[in-house]
Amino acid sequence: MVVSSLCIAIGMLKVTLNYYEQHLVLSVIETTHHGIWNYPFPAVTVCDMNPVSLRLTKKFTDNLTFPSSLSKEFIAREMRLLNELLYPGIYGSHVRNNLSRLQNIFDMNKLSIPTIMNSVTRNCQSLLESCKWKSKIENCSTIFRSSISRDGLCCSFNYITYDSIMENPNIKPHKMTSCGYQSGLNILLNLDVENNDANIMESTKMKIMLHDPYDYPDHNAPSKLISAHKYSFLTVQPVETYSTLDIRKLKSTMRECIFYDEASKMIGNDWNRNFVPARYSFINCLTNCRTTVIKKKCGCIPYYYPQNDTRVCNLRDVECLETFKFWYDTSWPGTDMSPKTLQLVELDTKERPCNCKPDCNFYRYIMENSAGNLDKRVYYDGLTYTTYSSEGKTWKNQSIIHIFFGDLVSIQFRRDMHYSWRHLFATFGGLLGVFAGFSFMSIFEIIYFFIIRVLTDACVKRNIRNKSN
Repeated sequence: MVVSSLCIAIGMLKVTLNYYEQHLVLSVIETTHHGIWNYPFPAVTVCDMNPVSLRLTKKFTDNLTFPSSLSKEFIAREMRLLNELLYPGIYGSHVRNNLSRLQNIFDMNKLSIPTIMNSVTRNCQSLLESCKWKSKIENCSTIFRSSISRDGLCCSFNYITYDSIMENPNIKPHKMTSCGYQSGLNILLNLDVENNDANIMESTKMKIMLHDPYDYPDHNAPSKLISAHKYSFLTVQPVETYSTLDIRKLKSTMRECIFYDEASKMIGNDWNRNFVPARYSFINCLTNCRTTVIKKKCGCIPYYYPQNDTRVCNLRDVECLETFKFWYDTSWPGTDMSPKTLQLVELDTKERPCNCKPDCNFYRYIMENSAGNLDKRVYYDGLTYTTYSSEGKTWKNQSIIHIFFGDLVSIQFRRDMHYSWRHLFATFGGLLGVFAGFSFMSIFEIIYFFIIRVLTDACVKRNIRNKSN
């Protein structure tokens, strides 16, 4: 009976240990009332969905040297093909000759793609007419910086890049201590309706992306499209997930996540070889993965990724970018995810693309949008507007947007070990106690009866033999 009970107890211990190894980490709600002053305000990236302005294009072509057989008006219209660098194949395959001809003109004038895009895309001063941060009017050029996103050249607030850290090593994300639309970030947008000649969409809109201050603004960032003459409210609810010190002590293969200061040690220096962010994150690692795939397939990196010494993709590379877009512009870069091969693809979900590990600590921003039409009976002075007067100005191709925290508290998740040594001690002790009557005192009993008592009896018997002899 004792032997049978011990065998059953050992079997149960093995089952428990296997379950522990498979469910090592557990995420639970730490609190639903975590103050918003503990959360960084999201980075706000504003992108014009008309990346090639007709007005700027005409001004740009005035200084170009081109064959006499082509007119300046024709070249200005052809400049819309620069959108092919963002979305290869958007105008179809019949424009390949046009792309090559336009690139020849750029080469003739010794112009690079980044220089051209900076010349034909509206800058932050043109996109943003007035800004207010924490109820205080601010110069938009001061709080917003030119940035690069997956939608091209944009303007970002509270976005920390590698370059900004090099300029100011002590830079930190902005935070808020209050909620409500008057306490957050207020922007007066200036949409360029008259010069909407190369719009990616069917209407004139601006894209607002909210993302972690250290993350590259990619397509996965929560976003909203803002059209002209709108009054919009973007209510933000931040959510934090943090990991305890017990998680950090585990091996990365066991906890299935990584802290940003462990990236070079656990993944290697290749995770930021072609894309250098402010610090490691899963989003930034995937971005580097995409740039690596593009560089390997086409020998260049698109202009909308921060550049190193690699050649920037030009219009002649559009065909290659379109051919391999299902290799890099997916959730699993480096694998052909095209519709023809998707059903045949077998992914090992235990692995990650380019060995990118999820973050142990991260923030997520949930966004809700409500909007209405601007009242044309009022005029404005920056973001201060009053009742209509003939002396004032009326809205013209503009929109107002408020970005703010919707509550003073939010949710915080804790990632912790499912079973600590205390849980294992109690579980193993309980199983041994149930099946074998084992307790902590049994250890001393075993030591006493099987070691001390045996040795003592042996010594006594030997002494008795010696006396008898």
